[in-house]
Amino acid sequence: MMSEDTKDHYSYRVYAEPEIARSFDKERFGGAIGQFIKKTQQDLVFHTLPDVKSWKVADIGAGTGRITIPFLEAGASVSACDASVPMLEVLKEKIKSPNLQVFAIDAHQLEFENQSYDCAVSFRLLLHVVDWKKVLSEICRISKDWIIIDFTAHRGFYVLASSSLWYKVRNVTSKVVQPYRTIPVPEVKTELEKHGFEIIKEDSGYFLPLVIYRKIGSPGFMKAAERLFGAIGLTGVAGSPCTIFARRKR
Repeated sequence: MMSEDTKDHYSYRVYAEPEIARSFDKERFGGAIGQFIKKTQQDLVFHTLPDVKSWKVADIGAGTGRITIPFLEAGASVSACDASVPMLEVLKEKIKSPNLQVFAIDAHQLEFENQSYDCAVSFRLLLHVVDWKKVLSEICRISKDWIIIDFTAHRGFYVLASSSLWYKVRNVTSKVVQPYRTIPVPEVKTELEKHGFEIIKEDSGYFLPLVIYRKIGSPGFMKAAERLFGAIGLTGVAGSPCTIFARRKR
């Protein structure tokens, strides 16, 4: 349940607005670059995981279904969880499935039993929540096996993420810009290990900020540039968003 201390935090207030929910997919995944980013991360997930058919998956911070829908299409049963009712309403309009359940729920206090899911996934959530360590602990608690998370890493260009200059740059391509945090990758790994998980795979994301690629608008250029940055080692040390796959230790 949302506390009095946190209910005015932008992550609750902004995403509760119906117009934000309605424009979310276009803002984040519209255009050639948005679709390229979405497909790249989706491919990363399903090339890393084994067959997810019949899995029970919790998507924490599901929003409008960025990864919920691909899991459903792959045969999993998904609990889509988000504090924003308007976002979940958009999701329900996009797909009808007996394997989908939606929960308007605060990620800081998930009302599920311990280790009740085969996999808990959370994309673009930790950077927006009030207490990312608390949310990550809840994600760990409900998964009996796999966890997949992504977050904006505190490195490279993204160290500027909290600066006013950065927001001015981001405003070039988006009318909806909310503040968010960057998180040091070692801190995330420490928390996962503390909760009994071991890292299976880490993807470093992109060296250049995505706002630059959105402005250029060429997936071909983006792919070629990131191939070069990866080959010379820049992405590994300064890329973002970082995606981590972890499994519960046996």
